[in-house]
Amino acid sequence: MMSNILITGGLGYIGSHTVLSLLKDPQCRIIIIDDCSNSSLETLNTIEYLSKQQITFYQVDVRNYSKMHEIFCKEKIDAVIHFAAAKSVSESIKNPEFYYQNNIAALMVLLDVMRYRGVKKMIFSSSATVYSPSNDFPVSEEGELGYLSPYGQTKLISEDILIREHRQQALDVCILRYFNPIGNDVSGTLGDRWLLSATNIMPMILKALHQKKSFCIYGKDYQTKDGTPVRDYIHVSDLADAHRLSYAFLTNHNGCHIMNVGLGVGVSAFELISTFNEVNQVNIPIEYLGRRDGDLPICYANADKIKSHLSWRPQFNLSDMCRDAYAFYKQTV
Repeated sequence: MMSNILITGGLGYIGSHTVLSLLKDPQCRIIIIDDCSNSSLETLNTIEYLSKQQITFYQVDVRNYSKMHEIFCKEKIDAVIHFAAAKSVSESIKNPEFYYQNNIAALMVLLDVMRYRGVKKMIFSSSATVYSPSNDFPVSEEGELGYLSPYGQTKLISEDILIREHRQQALDVCILRYFNPIGNDVSGTLGDRWLLSATNIMPMILKALHQKKSFCIYGKDYQTKDGTPVRDYIHVSDLADAHRLSYAFLTNHNGCHIMNVGLGVGVSAFELISTFNEVNQVNIPIEYLGRRDGDLPICYANADKIKSHLSWRPQFNLSDMCRDAYAFYKQTV
């Protein structure tokens, strides 16, 4: 039986790759909602070209209550994958009110419409920023929670709202805590809009390359192997496949399921830029600056749960991520 899956923020970086992954399943019909405030209609054309399928699209803000009701009624939605949210740690510190209004209010509207229409399945885009820096890493889903930025706080509040919704309204939900997605689709034609992404690390690397400037590493005095912050990087296509498998899991398993999505390997900022230079035969110099507010020194995943529950296995390594990021860059310059 065909399932109608609504994807909010479906033209964004992670959303668009997830759409492409879901379209591999002939039983999935995708409906995208995106207000295009941080995405482009060109991405819709690219997805349709790569998938050879036409996709139903609405240019709507999720916070528009009446429009959301109209869409749910017209499209007979079976499940929702919720990406639509602002996502910059540094921006959230400068403008926290926007993050509370945008991220939390959108979720509340979405859940209200889902309740009214009887939609009981959701996959939620969460983040490793919900983990306290006091954890030992790699961190499992049972790790201590906390936040260092309003962005992380909105994700933690959203998780709490969804857990309560599960308990009180029998919502079946997968909460996926992403670590650091980088890379792009192997076609080289779908990827992160690096010119507009201000604070994610791979767009910063590509901007440095494009502008023939140094790549800035924020902090070289952390208690790590080379003094630079350590993160868990995952190929965005592996992350997209985790959403497809999460949806399949939810069709057969009730409940509230929280899972990390990462490689389970800690990679320093210095190692990342060194790998990018080596794989792509470029030479981006490094400049060290002071630490940024809201940054953890170390954060990488214990990903045993998602491997066990979903039989998910990452297909790409760090070199692949750097190769595919550069391939998309070359298509867009």
